[in-house]
Amino acid sequence: MSAEIAGNVWQLAKNNGVHMPVIRIFCATRFMGRFSSAISRRVKTVLEKRKVDILENSRVQKVTDTEIALVSGETYDTDFTFMAAGVKPSPIFAESGLPVGPDKGLLVNQYLQSVAYPQIFGGGDCIYFQNQPLDKVGVYAVRQNPVLLHNLMAAMEEKALMPFDPGPQYLLVFNLGGGKGVLKKKNIVFGGRLAFTIKHYIDTKFMKKFQAIEK
Repeated sequence: MSAEIAGNVWQLAKNNGVHMPVIRIFCATRFMGRFSSAISRRVKTVLEKRKVDILENSRVQKVTDTEIALVSGETYDTDFTFMAAGVKPSPIFAESGLPVGPDKGLLVNQYLQSVAYPQIFGGGDCIYFQNQPLDKVGVYAVRQNPVLLHNLMAAMEEKALMPFDPGPQYLLVFNLGGGKGVLKKKNIVFGGRLAFTIKHYIDTKFMKKFQAIEK
């Protein structure tokens, strides 16, 4: 997301001792609008202390190699632009006539099957889970993987399918660079180095697990 990109670009420039670039985040509406004010406020505070410009209600109309043009008519020079428009399912599902959810993701049932074509399975960011809307975060894709594997094999062998349970509310941690982060778990929200340390520990442990499998 844009906040993590901005924070880590800032860290990269700082670590390399180069002239600090002007970093701007353009938001169509409110900064981090899909998250609570408790989260967005903490993230915003960290970035603004680093002189990152956050321009709210600044919808982008056009991006070229050298310029960013807003719907309002304002323009900004740019040397490098990161697109952080969020995650959207491929239009292939809607265009093919398959049933889709409100976000145009493949509409699947509790077994991660297309509601119209049970021989089609899906998971991750490309689906809309019929039982309940799921955020576009990696944790759900990870939780769906073993269910998908089981159900694909079971479908070929005509065995019983396994329902997908989204599980408990996930831990959300934003990596803002510079060894700082913002963490949310249920009603708990805090920021700082502890949040980053927790994220780093979880991510490292996760990657080591799959590296071990490859060996």
